[in-house]
Amino acid sequence: MLDVKITLALSFALSVIAAVSLLTLRLSRGDVAVLSVQPQRLRAFKLERAVLTLNVTRARRRRRRWMGWLSLRVDTVRMPGGVDASFRAVSQTAVEVTAIPRYAGRYRGLGAKYELNDPLGIFGEFGEAEFEDFTIDVLPLALLAPARSVVIPAVTMGEKPAGRRGAAQELYAIDEYHPFAETKEILWKRAAARTPDERLLIRVREANIPRSLKIGLLEAVERGSGRPVWMDSTTEAVAAIGIILLRGGTEVEVLRSSPGGVAHLRASNPDELANLVVEMWTPIDPSHLPDVATEADFLVTGLEELDRTAVSEAARGKPSLLVLGGPGSSPRRMTGRTTVYTGAESVVRVVSEVLAR
Repeated sequence: MLDVKITLALSFALSVIAAVSLLTLRLSRGDVAVLSVQPQRLRAFKLERAVLTLNVTRARRRRRRWMGWLSLRVDTVRMPGGVDASFRAVSQTAVEVTAIPRYAGRYRGLGAKYELNDPLGIFGEFGEAEFEDFTIDVLPLALLAPARSVVIPAVTMGEKPAGRRGAAQELYAIDEYHPFAETKEILWKRAAARTPDERLLIRVREANIPRSLKIGLLEAVERGSGRPVWMDSTTEAVAAIGIILLRGGTEVEVLRSSPGGVAHLRASNPDELANLVVEMWTPIDPSHLPDVATEADFLVTGLEELDRTAVSEAARGKPSLLVLGGPGSSPRRMTGRTTVYTGAESVVRVVSEVLAR
């Protein structure tokens, strides 16, 4: 008889505990307990580890006491294509997610399937969260590489002195005459008064460089799962070009088609360039591509974009960097001022050609 009473009491106690545990779970879910991500924006270099946290937070201040009794279990984490992710629990209500981006560019969106468990682990509530505003900016490795030197052509025209020989109006130096020098640069008054054993001197003009160069980014095709690869190559190319130009004293400006017209992004130092190469990735809008091609000094585009008549007509005759979308891509038609870029080529020739425009 005693055993029966003990059994009944134990059963009643367990039922009460289970009911309280279930009630705790019910009171803590919904508009009270929500899954959140911190931080909302990440920035890392390509192939660098970036860490974020998924945790259970309360949507309202009241019932705070229930939050500490829950436990979170994450089943899956979905990151944008091109970003590898792993996760581990770091506390009862928090999961640490480690993201390793394989491609440079800007990626948006994060999803997770999770389960909230009661204090005893008997009951669970399954949920799925989508964080559409979550953004990870992946910087290209070209920003870390030493800038390559570019020879500024003597015929370069611009608004800023380059600090080297050229063909501008300002005097750079006085030098000895040589057979290939222009006779108009000879210091004739001094030459008339010189003795036969004195050297014949000439004026050396200074080269000028443009104050800024405009890079037209032409993207008109939805590449699906292939976009991260193309975006990575394009970001690396623009960063490499930008580093060379900034080192030479020329500012960088990227033009891109947007719903409101041509969007302008500018960089005058490496920090601004780091912002530029990720901020230039906006949703595709081809409405103003011809305007971008017309206004830019040179173009960065893909093979698919050149198949569009409006783009190919506007881009005709301009220096272009043709970024291939993958190892299987091959250009079907090219002009003499187009450089194919797969990620291994140097962009110095493109910069030199544009500076000599």
